Amino acid sequence: MKSRQLTYQHFHAPEIFGDHWFNSEPLSIRELHGRPALLFFCDRYSPQSQQLVPLINGLHALYYEYGLTCIGIHSPEFQFGKDPKRIEQWIKKDLVLFPVLADNEHPITDAYRISTIPSICLIDNKGDVYDTITGSFTPERIERSVQFLLRQSGYRGELPILLNPALDTKYLMAGEVVREIYTGYHHGALGNPEGYNPELASQYIDPKIYFDGKFYAHGIWRAERSCIISEGNPGEDYLMCRTEGDEVNILLECETKATVKIEIDGEPIRIVNIGNDVQKGKQGDTFITVEEPRLFSVLKRNNSESRTLKFIPQSAGVRFYMITFETRSSSSVSKIDESFRNN
Repeated sequence: MKSRQLTYQHFHAPEIFGDHWFNSEPLSIRELHGRPALLFFCDRYSPQSQQLVPLINGLHALYYEYGLTCIGIHSPEFQFGKDPKRIEQWIKKDLVLFPVLADNEHPITDAYRISTIPSICLIDNKGDVYDTITGSFTPERIERSVQFLLRQSGYRGELPILLNPALDTKYLMAGEVVREIYTGYHHGALGNPEGYNPELASQYIDPKIYFDGKFYAHGIWRAERSCIISEGNPGEDYLMCRTEGDEVNILLECETKATVKIEIDGEPIRIVNIGNDVQKGKQGDTFITVEEPRLFSVLKRNNSESRTLKFIPQSAGVRFYMITFETRSSSSVSKIDESFRNN
């Protein structure tokens, strides 16, 4: 899901209710007692959500004592994202500091009119929605809005100097999602002329012609609503797509431990482009190991080149959900590349 606009929705903030709270006892908008609030609508399996966690952590740590309450509203897109144990694992792994509420069936997300994940909703001290930000996240703009709401709530002391993400490498990961390719038949991104045959294993043939924004299957695959599953010949069947942007991630799941071999333009990924989750075998092949559903970093420093990317599952049953492509500003890319050279 993508959006490029800022939306201003002035209405009274709906109450937030849920069965699973993390990092806090249950909170409510009514009980904030005049404190402004920041609601971070997120999904642990969304790359942009993960990228924004350090920023929300920083705002929570810096402004809580001045009167700001930050709350994460976890709004999962996929079924496995509803598992409270997985949400708790994410909170511990990514060191999420602020309270998080599981919104598994999206009643809170819908009540706040959120159509894009991630989104940030700012609530003033009167309990009204001041601003909803989607798609374009400028840390300085968000923080200035926070400081304005704190002043509006009656704080008259000195506020901290604005955070400067350009000086902190953990904020360099916040890129712009160029495209998201979903594989399930509900989203319809399959480029093969055979098309989808929902819920049934089907034979696909690689058309050898690829277009941006589509993925292509070869071998026997079964399409479900939100994913496509390998059900044919391990090591022979594959998915293909063309790369966009500077970085590529893929969301995978398998009931048993599995590996997925990855090639780019028919060759193993070069060391300079290898993603954080990619391993290199003794024979020089590159692959990822799937043990739990999560987003895997596949390709980095691609410099927005368009190349063919092939995913070859080495066992049946691997579920492919989504492929994401991200780009970065030129300043962020140059700083990352400098860091890479120095290390």
